[in-house]
Amino acid sequence: MSIQDVMAMVEQDGWEYTGEKPDGVSYVCSAYVVAMYKVAGLFDDMEINATEFAPKDVYTLNFFDLDYERPQQCIDADPDIPYCQLLGNYRLVLDGYSTVEPYSHMAESCPTINPDYFRPDGC
Repeated sequence: MSIQDVMAMVEQDGWEYTGEKPDGVSYVCSAYVVAMYKVAGLFDDMEINATEFAPKDVYTLNFFDLDYERPQQCIDADPDIPYCQLLGNYRLVLDGYSTVEPYSHMAESCPTINPDYFRPDGC
């Protein structure tokens, strides 16, 4: 098996990584959020591997209320975005925020090449 084959494998939730000290199940931040969404039932009966989700995959899920009435402190911090960003010197631009309907095997074959992280439909 080549390194390219290994890199293309879909990482399955529940895989445990071991080393000198066994680590157990490990998640990066975006995978942890998706794992919590799974436990909460947001994906219904869909086959989802949380470990395949990148940050952009998380914020583009259509789980967020686009008609949310933001608190005044959010509006004061930045009146032009639909989400709340209270801190930072730069605006966090979340292109495609809450626009993608989740589907089984989502994010399992998406390219993630910076800087654009283009995501074809249904990848």
